[in-house]
Amino acid sequence: MRLALLMLLWLTTVFGAEKKYNFRTDFSLGRYIDGPRVTPVLQKDKGTLLFFWAYELENPSGSNLKIFQKIADEHKDDLIVIGVENLGYAGSPKNITTLLKKSGVTYSNYSGCRGPIKTNAYPYVCAFDREGKMVYSSVPDGEELADAITKAVAKIEKKDGKDEPKKDEKEKPKVDPKKAA
Repeated sequence: MRLALLMLLWLTTVFGAEKKYNFRTDFSLGRYIDGPRVTPVLQKDKGTLLFFWAYELENPSGSNLKIFQKIADEHKDDLIVIGVENLGYAGSPKNITTLLKKSGVTYSNYSGCRGPIKTNAYPYVCAFDREGKMVYSSVPDGEELADAITKAVAKIEKKDGKDEPKKDEKEKPKVDPKKAA
């Protein structure tokens, strides 16, 4: 019975990424704890890495937190890293702030987050591209996480460096002025 429940939880987690969620419209961060506050100005033209963690499950050295600090440092111009302490049982704001300072964490941290993703696996990562669209959602694996970060920070290119032509401009045939004469 437990195995069946674990398989069901795993399947909903794995296939939950299939839906097209948007960070800016589908997620709402909880109580601010530390680091830069997430604002639309801070998010402008940057990818977002949202990871859920639990104070009770983090070791005293904050090793998982340090991994995400390294990611934040490596991609400081292209990626916003947001930590969400998700359980909050023993993790009072004072305890969480102490752990964050001890771990050298400078990225944004919040307590709780409302959104369509529910998880009991920690750390759990959601990555969003520069437009806020989800590109990854899972318990991180080294290569998968690296690929997700690459997708999140990728610049969105316009075709031929121009905006798409309007519908009526697409339909008009191009005429060479030399042949028309």
